[in-house]
Amino acid sequence: MNYDIVIIGAATSGAYFAKKMASKGYGVIMLEALTKEKLGTRMDIFHMTKTDMRTFDIPKVKEGDEAWAFEFTENHFSSPSNQYIVPTTSDIIGLHMHTYIALMVDDAIKAGAKIEYGAAFKEYVFSKGRISGVRYKTADGVKEISCKVVVDCSGSRAVGRCALPNGYGVENFELQKEDMFYVILRYAKFDKPQINTFWFNTKSWYAPFSTDNTEKIIGTGATGSFEKAEKDSEKLDANTSKGNFTLMRTEKGTTPYRRPPYSLVADNFIVTGDAACLTKPDCGEGVTSSMVMMDIAARVLDSALQKGDTSKEALWEINREYNRIQGAEFSFARAFLTKAVTATDYEIEYCFANGIVFNKTFLDGGKIGAKEIKEVLSGITSAVAKKHISAKTIAAVLSGAALGTAIKTLYMNYPDSPDKLAAWTKKADLLWKKVGRIQ
Repeated sequence: MNYDIVIIGAATSGAYFAKKMASKGYGVIMLEALTKEKLGTRMDIFHMTKTDMRTFDIPKVKEGDEAWAFEFTENHFSSPSNQYIVPTTSDIIGLHMHTYIALMVDDAIKAGAKIEYGAAFKEYVFSKGRISGVRYKTADGVKEISCKVVVDCSGSRAVGRCALPNGYGVENFELQKEDMFYVILRYAKFDKPQINTFWFNTKSWYAPFSTDNTEKIIGTGATGSFEKAEKDSEKLDANTSKGNFTLMRTEKGTTPYRRPPYSLVADNFIVTGDAACLTKPDCGEGVTSSMVMMDIAARVLDSALQKGDTSKEALWEINREYNRIQGAEFSFARAFLTKAVTATDYEIEYCFANGIVFNKTFLDGGKIGAKEIKEVLSGITSAVAKKHISAKTIAAVLSGAALGTAIKTLYMNYPDSPDKLAAWTKKADLLWKKVGRIQ
């Protein structure tokens, strides 16, 4: 068999990219290791904004559709003690993952893409030192496909990226436990209605999973292990709703939480989605953030295929454009948050009480200018003087801001060509080493 593009994985990233490229007339096949019945069943509910749904032209669903779960526009940020609540607005839609992925796959197939379920990637086929196809396992044995480009959309396991030879052009690291965000979702029935809430100190939240306001997902996330997430869950319950709900079921999952590979392309190869660690630093969500990169990749790959050249040089614009925009923003946020999360519960509570950072302007995406920054700095200075915020915390926050700014500047000056990447990587390595891992 011969295709223009082989996509490893058919979840949200794989189906999205398959549709985009098949719509342009290319021969596309998705190889999905799971069966059709199992695809997208690891977790039930996921969220996105209705704005993103329109922006990326993905299947739109409404109340009554099988994939639709709920919608909400109001959210809240709470202080650790729950004494101070800041309301925010959004346009969130909740979706059933398995059913929604099926819709996305159907869209890709309607556009002309093919899919083979129960097809687990095994290894690459090379011609003259470059990827020219893949071998994959099925119930009927090992099969082989020739292609011009392979796109790895295989999720956190990144089976395509990790199978690349050393030095091929994209880092082939495997994610370690320290590189993952561990999420526990408890589906609960409360004895009275609950508002949608996020707690910064425990990285926890209440979010709906139905239209019944007494039914909420109690979500908690932590880096490193499920044990850490469970401790934060216990802390949250002790401070909020212990004994006020009946647990219906529990789900556990992970999402990447580390910097992406320095290059997302190599000769005849692209990596995206969770396989490329393209998750939002503030929440770990990666569905729509990956689509930003894939829109760029689809345009660049289209041009490269038309010219008959899918070398890393021909695909390099994907790196340059992505890293100078979203890559730079995410890098700043990742560096800043890694340091800022060291604040204590008391310090966070004080900031809520006095509207320092934890106010509607900052939390609701309001316009932040010189006036707002000046007010924050004044509030922090006063808090330090009164010993409500420690010098250690301030040093950590300032360090995060400085490192974030330096990293953002570096990514905004991402190299124009592969031959300049080595020198750029040395600078990036030094900065990320100073950032360290989020705790």
